Amino acid sequence: MAETQITFHNMAAIRVQVQIFTGRTLAGTCVTGPGESGVLPAELERYDIYLKNSITGWEIAHKLNSAVKTLTLSQQNGRYVIT
Repeated sequence: MAETQITFHNMAAIRVQVQIFTGRTLAGTCVTGPGESGVLPAELERYDIYLKNSITGWEIAHKLNSAVKTLTLSQQNGRYVIT
């Protein structure tokens, strides 16, 4: 299988840790600050994405069984939104 990349754009006001999993196996991770972008390698077509506050470790959002290659986290009306 050809390796692809997942690009993450952090438009939220906090540092975010992004983790992608294939099943129970951690496939990639990166930390981005507000306004920064990061790239994660992805060997499979679908994966689970978890976004966490990098300071507290609390989960902000997740996307399960996803095939997206570009992911943006933003804040709207006090809530975190993945697009």
